[in-house]
Amino acid sequence: SDTVENPEKNVPVAVLAGTMIAGVCYMTSTAIIGGLVPHTELVSAGAPFGLAYAAMFGNTVGHIVSAILIVSCFVSLTAWQFTISEVVREAATIGHFPSYLRKVNRFYAPYMAIGTLVCIQSLLTLSTISPSLLKQFNVLINLAVMVNLIPYLLAMAAVPDLQKAEGISAAKAKLPNMAAIIGGVYSVYAVYGCGWDIILYGTLVTVFGIMIYMLKTARLSPAGFQTYPPKK
Repeated sequence: SDTVENPEKNVPVAVLAGTMIAGVCYMTSTAIIGGLVPHTELVSAGAPFGLAYAAMFGNTVGHIVSAILIVSCFVSLTAWQFTISEVVREAATIGHFPSYLRKVNRFYAPYMAIGTLVCIQSLLTLSTISPSLLKQFNVLINLAVMVNLIPYLLAMAAVPDLQKAEGISAAKAKLPNMAAIIGGVYSVYAVYGCGWDIILYGTLVTVFGIMIYMLKTARLSPAGFQTYPPKK
């Protein structure tokens, strides 16, 4: 929120609007692909969008679309890397992670956090090597979903207390609390859908993160808070 203009308004709008737009795109594209490609082919398909375009315009177009989607994954990965690195930098700033992770360069890019995350991600990639890239990709995606759902669950559980802290009346707090309950139930269902192996791996990662937090909490102090970008 420190890097967003008017975060109280723009962050909720961006999150809700982005989620709705993504949901509509996913549902629409899924319905279209399901109508174009036989179910028996989709079950074993590694590139369903490529199959859909191949069904409409031929195999050459299907291969081109698949290549474009691979490029888009790299673009998304770059955006995610900077986003999660900023989260790590902010957490390090208030003492939850080692202090070296809060270092930024002259462009305010958290280069130490980015480098550390790349090393951790490389180790995870090597530890989940599978017979095919698609299977390994699915393992990593499911693990990422599992790990990211934990903060969602904690956020849903914190909604009532956050509203009390902000002085929201009981009447106005009722709808957000119901939404939080629904979101929490769906998050639990999504965790279950990842599979027991992924749940085990995700639990180990979460416990490791909690251990880091416990070790750092004892050293947390108000003096550790810093503004971003750093004041000159």
